This record gives sequence, C-alpha cells and structure tokens, in this order.
Amino acid sequence: MYRLHNITFFISNRCLFDKVSLTFKKGDRIGLIGPNGAGKTTLLRIMTGALTPDEGACEWSSGTRIGYLQQESLEVSRQETVRSMVLQAFGEANDLERRIAETTTAIGQLDSYDDTAYPKLLSTLEALQNRFEMLDGGKRQARVEETLRGLGFAPDELDEPLHTFSGGWQMRALLARLLLEAPDILLLDEPTNHLDIDSIDWLERYLPGYPGAIWIVSHDQMFLNRMVTHIAALENRRLSLYKGNYDAYEKQYQQQLELQRQAWENQQRELEQAERFINRFRAKATKARQVQSRIKQLEKTERIEMPEEDTTSIDFRFPDPPSCGVQVMELRGLNKTYRTDREEPVAVFTQNQDVAIERGDKIALVGANGAGKSTLARIINGTEPFDGERVPGHNVIMTFFAQHLADVLTSERTVLEEMEASARTSEARSRIRGILGAFLFSGDDVFKQVGVLSGGERSRLALAKSLLEPANLLILDEPTNHLDIRSKKVLLRALEQYQGTVVAVSHDRYFLSGFANKVWRVGDGRLFEYPGDFSYYEWKFREQKAAGETGGAAAADPAQGQAAQGREPGASRVEKDAGGSGPKSRELKRAEAELRNRFSRDMKPLKTKLARLEEEIDLMENEKAEIEQQLADPEFYESGDAQSVLKRHGDLERRLERSWDNWTEAAARLEEVQGRFDAALEEVLARA
Repeated sequence: MYRLHNITFFISNRCLFDKVSLTFKKGDRIGLIGPNGAGKTTLLRIMTGALTPDEGACEWSSGTRIGYLQQESLEVSRQETVRSMVLQAFGEANDLERRIAETTTAIGQLDSYDDTAYPKLLSTLEALQNRFEMLDGGKRQARVEETLRGLGFAPDELDEPLHTFSGGWQMRALLARLLLEAPDILLLDEPTNHLDIDSIDWLERYLPGYPGAIWIVSHDQMFLNRMVTHIAALENRRLSLYKGNYDAYEKQYQQQLELQRQAWENQQRELEQAERFINRFRAKATKARQVQSRIKQLEKTERIEMPEEDTTSIDFRFPDPPSCGVQVMELRGLNKTYRTDREEPVAVFTQNQDVAIERGDKIALVGANGAGKSTLARIINGTEPFDGERVPGHNVIMTFFAQHLADVLTSERTVLEEMEASARTSEARSRIRGILGAFLFSGDDVFKQVGVLSGGERSRLALAKSLLEPANLLILDEPTNHLDIRSKKVLLRALEQYQGTVVAVSHDRYFLSGFANKVWRVGDGRLFEYPGDFSYYEWKFREQKAAGETGGAAAADPAQGQAAQGREPGASRVEKDAGGSGPKSRELKRAEAELRNRFSRDMKPLKTKLARLEEEIDLMENEKAEIEQQLADPEFYESGDAQSVLKRHGDLERRLERSWDNWTEAAARLEEVQGRFDAALEEVLARA
C-alpha cells in the first residue's frame, strides 16, 4: 500500500493543497484530473521527491522505485542513440553482461586450468550467468525494439542519435525506457501529447498488464475511460478519489454536486430564518436569551459552499455558414515531396490521387506522426504547394487553425483587444465574450496582456480568434491541444451543431468520435478513406490489421498491404473505377452514403444499447466483487448486515445474468445488421 498523508503545499502565499490524503496500491491506475493550474504536475513532483511539502508526507518504503514522464523535453547526450538510451532500463542485466565479459576474459588469461583462481572464477561466472538468465537478459534487444516499434519508431531510426529527434519523439523514447524499467509507481504527465493514434492504441494494450501502480495526468477522456481504475479529482485544494473510469466519475460527481446544492439551499433557508428571527426580536428583552442563542448558533455553523458552475453549460455556437456548392474542395493528382538537406527527398504523397470534400463532410484526419496530416491540412487551405491541382468549390470561405498561429499574436495587446482586432463585423464583436468564456478566459483574464500568457493560453486564444468569423469550411490542426476536458466538450458540442464542413487533425479520439462522419487515414504515401464514424474506423482498422498479420501478406500498417492491391482499407473496396485502382466516382460515393445512412438507423441504437449494458455490467461486477470481499471475512457474519448483504449478492447475480443475456442478444443483432450492410455494399460495388 502507498499513502499520501495530509500533504499541504504553498506556492508563495497561495495554498495549492490543503491536507491532501489518498491511499493506493499496486495494480491501481489512477487518473489525476483537475482544472489548469490546480497543481496536478506539482503533486506528481512531490511524489517523486523533487518538491517537499510544507506539511505531510508521501508514505512508502525506502526501496520504492518511482518513474516519472514529465511534459518538458529532456537533455540528451549527443552521442546517445535511441536504442542505447532505452537499453538503460535494464541496468542490472547490463551490469551482469559487463561482468560476465570481464570474468570470461579473466578465465581466458589464465595459464592453465590448474590455476588456483580458476574454480573461483568459474563459480562466479556460473552465478552471473544464472542471474542474467533469470532476468531474461538475452531478450533485452527484442523487448527494446518491440516497445519502440509500438511507440512509432521505425527500425532504421533506433540507432540514430537521440538529439536529432524532436522533443516529442525524445519523450517517446523516455516513455519506452520507463515502461521497460517497470518502476513500482509510474507517473505519466500527459503521455498522449507525444503520441499519435496508433501509438496510443498500443499503449492502451500495454498498460493494463503493468505490474505496478500508475498515475496518469491527461485531458484525453477516451484514454482515461479505457485505462484507469480510479479518478483522483484535484479541486479547491482537496483531492477526492472516485472508483471507476472518467465516465463513472462524472456520474458520481454530478450526484455529489446535486446533493451539495440541495444541502446549500437547505442551509440558506435555515440561515435566513435564523436571521429573520434575530432581526425581529433583537430589541425585545423577553426574547434576548433566544436571540443570543441563535446568534451563537450562526457563528458556529460551518457554511456549505455553493457548487461551482460547470463550464460545459456555456452555449457556444459557430456562426451560420454561408451557402456554398455541393463539392467544397477537390485535389487532383495529389503528390507532395519535400526537398531537404538529406541526400534523398522525402515523399509524403506519391499516388497521384484525386481527393474530394463534399458539403457536410466532417472529416477526422488521422495517421502516424510524420505521415503528412498537417501537410494535407495546409494543402487544403492553399498555404502548402504540391504537385497537382487544388480546385475550391463555389463560394467556399475557409477558416484555418494551426498551432503556429499562437506565435503570431500581438504581445502588447490584451486578450480582449486581440479578439476585437480580428472581429470585422458587429455580429462577430457581439460573440467575443462568449467565445473567450468557452476557452477559459473569463472575468479579468480578458484584460491580461498577450505577452504574459502561457503557451497553452496563447494556443487557446489563437483558436478562439479562428472561430470569430462565419465560414463554411473549417480546417483545424490539433485544435484540442492545451484544452481541458470541459473546454473540449464546449468545442465538440459546437462542432456537432455546426452545419458546415470540417477537416480536423487530432489524436484525441473522444473528440474525433464526437463529430466525425468520415475518417481519412494518411500513410504509405497516400490517403485512405473510411466512410463512417470514428468508432467504425477503429473497428475496421483493427480487423484489417489482424487479418494482415495472420495472413502474413500485409505490413504492420494494413494500409500498406491494401495500397498494393489498389484498395482502400475502409468499409470495403471503394477506390475502384474502370481502370481498377482510380478514385471513386461521385455516383459510387452517393450510393455508399445512402447505404450507410440507411443501415446507421439500425446500428446506432444497438451500439448505444451495448455501451449502456457494458457500463451497467461493469458497475454490478464491481459491486459484486466488493460484497464478495466482505463475505470472505468470517467476522462479517456476526454483524447485523449479513442477511441483507447476502440478499443483495443474490440479486446482483440474477441481474448480471440477465444483462449478459441482453448483451449477447444485442451483439448478435449488431453483427447480423453489419453483415447485411457489408453484403449490400459489396453488391453496390459489384454494380459500379
């Protein structure tokens, strides 16, 4: 067991934590959440020992090993390669290998086997080799390569100097080393910031088997939902622990909030009654004793705080988009090659593809880091040259957001002035305060000078500026970076209501799954289209990856195997024309869209039902496990609660059986509908 005990910490005169306490154990995966500035990173640094609390302590044994992945880039030696840095995870095995080599050399230097040192050296060598084998020292290289490959490194990059990689890739290498070191407590501060969707998916499959305790600071709601067993919420200088993932926390938190609101309202009524009594009878001598009693009672009353307003209630909407043509943008003969200082140019798009964006498309643009997602976003925006033709549709008005826009803000202006400078119409000016509030600029924050804003605040301001004026095509490159979960929900709700066209680059899967109706995956020099929402893309991509691996024909990225066959790894073989491998016709696109819409009406309620049943089953199984822990204690049966708890256990078993039966039935129905959809789509393709 590990314990944070009564930790109090001040920064200058500001109290960040006030008697924070929490107990956790090996196997716990805790998501640490809280508003920006609440002290999440500071708490992790206290746990590492880098900061000392003003009061309290972290209570664990002196031999406890702690690993910390921080947000900042690390300093690396110019001679160190990616592989050599990660191999440091095997400190004892590396030392044993060196000592084995030294001992073997010493034996070889003996004049004869009759030397008195020979038996001792032989015994030492045997002990070293036994320990080396126990640690699986011979598998170090394979484990390093497997972990680095999972985190996105190519085989030919492993022996490259680490300092030649960006800060994000250096942090990936550090994460690989930490995972292989397997410390008792692993602290991950925004680990998904440095990863693309494929690497996040790999990490989600790796962490559940991790032997120690894990603390995760993240604004990635889907990552928290899939990874954590508990949520530790840091708010108002206190730390509260909730069992379950982020969705379970939100439900529990809302219930607590409602109870707190009711308690606050009840207390306010009681206080008002007491104050009316005091004011009414203060001057009457016959009531003096009762008045004084009420006054003392008021002074002793511990006031309940009014619950804070949830910022997700802010109603932020995009301006209505101007009308435009059915085809919003077309790229013909898409090819892009970067000329660099290297001997060979870097090819990003190589297939002469024709790509079209139609009105109402909400496209999630995904792929490995460096595959060309941001490049394609700039090509669509018209700010990146390429070999091919860019044809905007009729009356298309674009808004483009990219992270670098945060660097071109005017430092001397206030936040409000910066927004006003970009508002060209009275309608836009009337929306400034609402947009700023949605992106965490409220009250006096709007009068801060841009020059004193943090990097995250500058990014949020740049995004807010991008959304001022009406547009019918939004191109968003990593819009959720530096947004907390509540702000993401504000943006997501606005995108769901938006009637225009969206192309969004992001690795935040919860965000993408909330609005996308089409997924484009960039890889292997081309673009692959998945005609469905993000959950469909995830399912289909994993299915193809598994098929590629078992068949042995496809590479690790199934897009590579599909590309060789002239096929798109989406819902089906959709990139098909008279030549066999060209772009889809408009008629085929329309037929596919109609088919998807027709079957979506059947599949969506089934998916919703499955998600609800899985959540109910998870909650019931957790409660059943807790009851079974109680039942395992002989002393429990001496309590008066034993009979009711046993009855509750029986009820849970019956409800679980019904829920599993319902889940099996819904899953079978969904599979049957999916099969009909696939068959219908194959028929459409056969006629095309």
